[in-house]
Amino acid sequence: MEKLKGTLHHSELEGGVWVLAADNGRQYHLEGLPQALYREGARLEVQGQESSQMSLGMMGAVFQVRSARSL
Repeated sequence: MEKLKGTLHHSELEGGVWVLAADNGRQYHLEGLPQALYREGARLEVQGQESSQMSLGMMGAVFQVRSARSL
């Protein structure tokens, strides 16, 4: 399982998509993130696994979230 830290941003592309701008310089479309954590500019730590599927809006790799917390 991978651990990522980053900042959550909302893009209006493709009708709106949330993207984690990770501290490693990459962007991820998070799947399975608890609804309560969706907030523009939120600093998060997520654990899970990168998926091989394509993301909506082509805004980054899909990351399947297993656990998450605000920083």
